[in-house]
Amino acid sequence: MLCKPTVFNALALYAILFAVSLLATPSLQAAEESSPALIVSDAYFRLAPPGRSMTAAYMQLKNNSGQPQVLTAFHSSSAASIELHNHIHVNGMMKMRKVDTLSIDDGETVQLQPGGYHLMIFGLQAGLSLDDSIAIELQLESGQSVIVNASARSLKQKQKNMHKGHH
Repeated sequence: MLCKPTVFNALALYAILFAVSLLATPSLQAAEESSPALIVSDAYFRLAPPGRSMTAAYMQLKNNSGQPQVLTAFHSSSAASIELHNHIHVNGMMKMRKVDTLSIDDGETVQLQPGGYHLMIFGLQAGLSLDDSIAIELQLESGQSVIVNASARSLKQKQKNMHKGHH
């Protein structure tokens, strides 16, 4: 038996298609939200020397978003403030300067490292040890943010790594 097309059947079909599209929409939004604008790897911060609360954080940032990404601000509940800095040469002298933004082109990888771009952490929470990590929020010009878990490293690790290959 064939059903004759009626206005009721057409409305029922549209209602079903509309319901299915509503069910699919959150999945698509979740997929977009779960795809980070930046992929962060090897994130770490140096433990502050005794009696000090200022240190630095380093990491690798890769942009696979399909468009340029611009870092504009940094926050952590484990620090009073965080700023982006860069080392530059001025008249034969190495100087550190605050940088307001860092643009990362699509497909580009930027290394935050000693002697280059890095995050200066001011007012670091006291009592952190090598077993600890801190969450750092990287805010983007687009309004998105990326949360990074940076693990603690000691200053001694830096000195050991600096002397590798020199002997």
